[in-house]
Amino acid sequence: MFFKALLYITAPNSPGVNVRVLLCTMQFGPGYNQGTEKYIRNLARDLSEQGCDVVVAGGNPERIVTDQAQAHDENFQTVTLPTFGWRTIGGDSIANYLKLLSELKPDVLHMANPAHIGINILHAARELSIPYFVSVTDFWWLCPKHTLTLKSREFCNGFEDSRNCMRCIAETHPNNLIRAASQISPIRNGVAEILRQKHSASSKAETWDNRERKLREALVNATCVICLSRTGQKRLREYFDLDNCHYIPAGLAETWFEKKRVVRKENDRLVVGFLGAIAPHKGLHTLSRALHELADSEIELHVAGRVIEQRYADKALRQYANTHYLGELNEPESRDFLDGVDLVAIPSNSPENQPQVLLEAAARKKPTVASNIPGCAELLPKAALFPIDDVEELKILLSMAKYDMDVIGLPEPGLSAKAVSAQVLTEYRKVL
Repeated sequence: MFFKALLYITAPNSPGVNVRVLLCTMQFGPGYNQGTEKYIRNLARDLSEQGCDVVVAGGNPERIVTDQAQAHDENFQTVTLPTFGWRTIGGDSIANYLKLLSELKPDVLHMANPAHIGINILHAARELSIPYFVSVTDFWWLCPKHTLTLKSREFCNGFEDSRNCMRCIAETHPNNLIRAASQISPIRNGVAEILRQKHSASSKAETWDNRERKLREALVNATCVICLSRTGQKRLREYFDLDNCHYIPAGLAETWFEKKRVVRKENDRLVVGFLGAIAPHKGLHTLSRALHELADSEIELHVAGRVIEQRYADKALRQYANTHYLGELNEPESRDFLDGVDLVAIPSNSPENQPQVLLEAAARKKPTVASNIPGCAELLPKAALFPIDDVEELKILLSMAKYDMDVIGLPEPGLSAKAVSAQVLTEYRKVL
């Protein structure tokens, strides 16, 4: 059953665009503050201000108790969707989604990420002749893990077949026993097959047979596939042979461009900031190790973000003695966090579509170093990049930054959420 939150207010002083928009995403609500949620929240707010009637439909996979008193979303209705795990393809039944869409009667449907909720809502929209748009916020479409990383640390081009992908999942699994067992040749395939059967036996899970065909069909039939980076646009277009991909980057709320509110006290310390999910593919361990080996007592590491894997987080946060963990932050707190550091580090070891923190660092005019993944490289000067997982090169960059920050340079500035939502609304109007 769908749970409808009692949050619906028509935007005040709006120009009366009269477009009813249903925004869909894997998770949404108080407690969800990562990049995709920020993207949807900003889009919903700004479309509302431009006169659209906006409904946000998102999952609640972590079963966070929703306290509407904590909600910041005052101009749009929210609907909670059932979830079926990160790797689900279809999600809830098309019949249920047909019922929901018939009740909400959107003019357009806009999907940000189908993880947990699946793509059946897109099929339902198509049956009802509702044009739908897809924003590619990460590489879920190409990879069940979304990281596109192989055991060899090389990048994968995309899904091959269920057995090969499940073998890759086993070989890079966060569980030490599964990962170790998958390295033993005689039992490697057996471990992968057990994982595959376990996945297929879970509640309402589908097999991955024809995964590529199913996802290609969903994307080909979209009115527009919006890619947040040129890297993402290139990968999606080549893998699925699409001709409806358009590059429209994510935007930031106006508060990111306001004058700095936090003034740091002058001292001799270099404060390095990491803002993002505490998970292996985000590479905090690489940054921590580099600082540990530098052993410079005048460098502090400030870390903020949601813990995805507790064991990993415990180890990564202990590796460098001068580390301060501030927990998960909301958007205003994230802005103050970046204002309080000297240098931002993005040491990801998997392809990033367009890291939200990179746009935020640019808005706050913070020098940033990052691994040379394409999504970062397209927005940073070459002097700010280091090879993936290369601790030695990162140590050199950190040492240089301490003595001459100008060598690092600044990220390329991004757009405001208002500017981005205006572009998106223009795309909607083309089919209405």
